[in-house]
Amino acid sequence: MEKDAPSLDEVEIVAPGDVPEGTSFENAVADLEECVDLLEAGEVGLEEALRLFRRGAALQAWCEARLEGIRVTIEELTADGAADGPFTAP
Repeated sequence: MEKDAPSLDEVEIVAPGDVPEGTSFENAVADLEECVDLLEAGEVGLEEALRLFRRGAALQAWCEARLEGIRVTIEELTADGAADGPFTAP
């Protein structure tokens, strides 16, 4: 279960380490999608576009790191049966 984290709207994110502890992957992806949508709409000023770009890049890096951690965990969990071939559901 994820810890309660502040709303991502309340936090200035410019580096992956700025994403609050307890943030869910799904919330980070939704915020990233919002950044992309606003940038693609082209209706924000230059400074806001730069802020959104930095935020989006940080969120993308955080999400990629989270996915990599989960990939490693899955490999560790399935390593015992690796000699028997790929993991398959019963």
